[in-house]
Parts: sequence; C-alpha cells; structure tokens
Amino acid sequence: MNRIHNPLEKMNPEKMAVLQLERLQRQLSYVYSHSSFYQKKFLDAGIHPSDIKNLKDLENIPFTTKQELRDHNQDFFCVKNKDIVDIGASTGTTGRPVILPLTKKDWDDNIECVKRFFTGLGIHQEDIVQLSVAFDQLFSAATPLDYALKDMGATVARMGPGNPGRQLDIMKQLGTTMIFATPGFMLLLAEEAKELGLNLKQDLNLKKALLVGQSLYTQDFKPNELCRRIRDLWGVEIFSDYGSMEMFAGFVECKQHRGHHVYSDFFIMEIIDPETGQTLPPGELGELVFTHLTREATPFVRFRHGDITKLETAPCACGRTTPRIMATVGRVDQMLKIRGTSVYPEQIEEALLSVEGVSSYVIEAYTDGYGSDNIRLKVAFQGPAETIISNIQKTVKAKARIKPDQIERISSQEASRIWFSEGSRKPKKFWDKRNKPPH
Repeated sequence: MNRIHNPLEKMNPEKMAVLQLERLQRQLSYVYSHSSFYQKKFLDAGIHPSDIKNLKDLENIPFTTKQELRDHNQDFFCVKNKDIVDIGASTGTTGRPVILPLTKKDWDDNIECVKRFFTGLGIHQEDIVQLSVAFDQLFSAATPLDYALKDMGATVARMGPGNPGRQLDIMKQLGTTMIFATPGFMLLLAEEAKELGLNLKQDLNLKKALLVGQSLYTQDFKPNELCRRIRDLWGVEIFSDYGSMEMFAGFVECKQHRGHHVYSDFFIMEIIDPETGQTLPPGELGELVFTHLTREATPFVRFRHGDITKLETAPCACGRTTPRIMATVGRVDQMLKIRGTSVYPEQIEEALLSVEGVSSYVIEAYTDGYGSDNIRLKVAFQGPAETIISNIQKTVKAKARIKPDQIERISSQEASRIWFSEGSRKPKKFWDKRNKPPH
C-alpha cells in the first residue's frame, strides 16, 4: 500500500530548500505589505524582505512571541473579513485566547496536510474513524480531519469529547477501527469499559489511536509510561499528533514511529537555544520556532512555540525526506528549579504514571517562604494511602530527581474538576502558582 500522499514529501532536500526559499521570500513580502505588526517589526529591526537572500538569512529576523500575539492580535491579520472562511482560537491554557482566522486557501492547505498523515497511517475506505475531540469553542483541529477523512472515503463518527459510555457503545456498534482523542480520554474510556464489563481487546474492533495533547515519548523517542499504559490497556497501535492552533497543523508519526513528519513546503522549522536565541543544529535540544510559508490570514514569522524538543533530518524508512519533530521534553516557561535541579512537569507526570494505583493527578508549582520553587502533588489513586504515597515519593525522586514538598490525596472527580476549572477544552494538569514579576 502506498503511504505517500504527495511527491513533495520525498523531495530531495536540496530541491526542497530551493522551494522553501522561493516561498519564504514571497511570504515575507506578503506579511510586510499586509500585516501592520510585521511591517513595524521589520522597520524597528532595520530589515526589509529584500534583505533575505537565502534560508540562513531568516535568522536575522526577530522572533515573534505568544505575548506579542496576545497583545496585538488583530495587527497580525492580513486579510479582510470577506476573505475569511473560518475562525479558530487558541485554547488559552497559558494566557488569554487569541483569534486565528483562516482563508479558503489556508483551510485547503490544512486539508492537504491532514490527507498526508492519514495516508501515512494507512487509512482507507474501509476504515471507521471516531473523532472524540472538541468540535466547538472555536477549536479548528477536528473539523479538517472530518473533511479530509470523508474526502478519502473513510467513515467518520463525529462524537466529540465526553460521555464515555456512549462513546464505547458507538465504538462497539460501528466497529470503529481508529479513534482520535486525548491520552487522558483513552484512560477514562478504559475505566468506563471496566465498569461496564467490556473487554477492550476482544469486544471492540479498534486498531489504531491517534492521540493529541500530551507527549507520548521520552527524549529518545521511546514510548513513555503514558503511551505504554494506553497501549497495554487497548492493544492498539498508537500514533502521536503534535501541533497547535497557531500553526494550524498537526504533525503525525508514520508507521515507522520515528518522529512527527513536518510539511516542509508549508513550514520552516528551527530549534534555538531558549536563552540566547542562537539557532541549533539538527539533533540538539532547544525551543521550537516555526515560520509559515503559504498562510494568508494570520501568517507567523519565526514564532517561538515554547516547546523544548529537537529536529531530526535523516531520511525516514517510510520514504519521506522531511524533518521530524521529536518528543516534547517540556515548555520553556514551565521549567522548574527545585533545590538546584531543573525539571519539567512532563518528567513528574512520567513518574506519577509509572506508580501502580495512580489514576489522575494535578501538579502545582508554588513559591515557598524562601522564594524558591516547590512542588505540590494532588493525586487520585486506588490502594493503601501510605504505601502509594511512599511509592510516589520514591518514583518522583528516581525519575525526576526531585522530592515533592507535599502530596495530597484527591478523587478522580476532583482532579477532573481542577483540570477544566478555567473552561479550557484541554485538561490543565500543571498549575503554575509561582510568584512572578509583573509583565
């Protein structure tokens, strides 16, 4: 079965670089002419689009930050209302949500990218795909999947999130072969199935799970505890989807499971040192930065995404020659310094998930009376409290190299209430309550 949707996915990297430069120069001229934000940004930096003669010159352009996007949201818009066909918005989990409009071309480009990764996953007309993520609150990620799958001839069940009992019933009735969901929802479905006496591996026809919202891999792209737990419960092949509303794209693993393939004809990806801003070579860990090459409504140039990851550029065994975004280690603004040890919330999550009996959790960072970072854990678990709390302390110490200051037992319902207490469509499991200087 051919798993390459578009020949551009396996284009010679040197030829792709020529295409990228051509599109980059056109895009920079476009944003300079149409975006009041970028015109001012370029003028303030003493840069004109004509100064960019090669891809290396892109490094001379200042970064764009999420705070700038929040503060000057509408100054990024490059088109009039009559050209907009869809309105999306960021989740707002790390700040005020921003509006992200799309033109028909933006929408079609995204559909093309979705078809590429579904082809890579081997989706065909016999597949029944259950979409169990949000379709509301200006969340534009699920709807393109719906469009693309139908255009490819697959059957789509638009379930949205929530109501695990009905989700399982529909999954069983239809013989769903693939689900698109969050990792947390897959665990919730497994708990519901257990209560209903449903055998996930024998009573269902599920073969694949495309999961979004949390990292499923360690730094060397080995399945982490969350990935292993879901895989063991369901007995399905798991694929990770990496992306954001700002990108308006999802980058997905192929069947080789060697990273998230980038669409190089639509994006330029960089990895930078988050402290110095210096561009780092492939294979080195740093902050992800992206530049749109074709976006019309709200294009971004050197947008600091905030995630700590790395790029791999060696050709993949699947035949694609595009770079791959590897596992996310953490976020720049969420790094904690606990008694001299640097740690990311994801490392603490990995430790918690490996403790038998733990079902859900909330991680809180706060500033203690000495002005230092500290960690408070709120954990839902089944079993003897003394034993499990002791295991949590030992495991967090072993895997994250820190000792939590406090561990509090809560119910799964309380954990879920905290996750969604701010109205976010994604579960907020890390709460940063540290004292910070005013912006």
